[in-house]
Amino acid sequence: MAAPPAPLIIFTCTWYPSTEDLRFLQCVESLEAARVHSCPAIVVVDGSPSKRVHEALRSTGALVHKQTFSGGKGAALREAAGIAADHAGASADTLLCWQEPEKTDMIRLWAKVHSALKPTDDVVVPRRTQQSFQSSYPIEQFYSESYGNLYLDAVMKNAIQGSGDAASAIVMPRADTDTPRGTSILDWHFGPFAFRAKHVDLWTEYTGSSYDAQIVPYVHGIRKGLSVCGVDVDFVLDEKMRQQEEGNAEFIEKRLNQLNELDPKVKAAWTDDLYC
Repeated sequence: MAAPPAPLIIFTCTWYPSTEDLRFLQCVESLEAARVHSCPAIVVVDGSPSKRVHEALRSTGALVHKQTFSGGKGAALREAAGIAADHAGASADTLLCWQEPEKTDMIRLWAKVHSALKPTDDVVVPRRTQQSFQSSYPIEQFYSESYGNLYLDAVMKNAIQGSGDAASAIVMPRADTDTPRGTSILDWHFGPFAFRAKHVDLWTEYTGSSYDAQIVPYVHGIRKGLSVCGVDVDFVLDEKMRQQEEGNAEFIEKRLNQLNELDPKVKAAWTDDLYC
């Protein structure tokens, strides 16, 4: 008798210069957490130049594949999404869950996210609770991403309200809890997202090279009438990450670049031609 389809499959991509890198160590914790929390499968596409890194990742029991698609993060994400969708345990309704490998605490939360979904939900964007977000993140990142999230929510509302006759086919994304003043419906800048495997083409057909490869596809999904929701999670960033990044000009500039480079691409996605 065939095994039932997996309710969810996690996928991610990695690139580390060495096994001493803080993010590599955090990634290993994530892969080991997937085993502890009995995740059905976790797919990793690794582009690291070091053979030691690749072998160490494989030793966790994760399904680690050497990156073959040419390009950076966007290409690796597309490759990983395709492999996850083709997994023997996946069905059309299996939830394919993307996360950055360093976000270890997210591993335990995917089951909660899955259980919060309605059968009609197509895409889900986990949303950090205000308390966990502000208390565990570098303070600069809390403010920059809160600002970016509110901006992208405003862009979304304007786009949907201004879409005329097409608006009848669009379902405004919802959150599974209240959205008080100062909180966005979708946590655009968090990173993790998930979608039913039947919608994988939205991600594999988009050609973005970086963070846009995560977000632009679900903007196009909303425009095509998919149901997108936000689910609150009490995600806690590892303290080592916060200590490394808080007050660090290099990381603060990275956050500014994300606002100035990513957000305009997301805004443009509301009016660009649909790519699939």
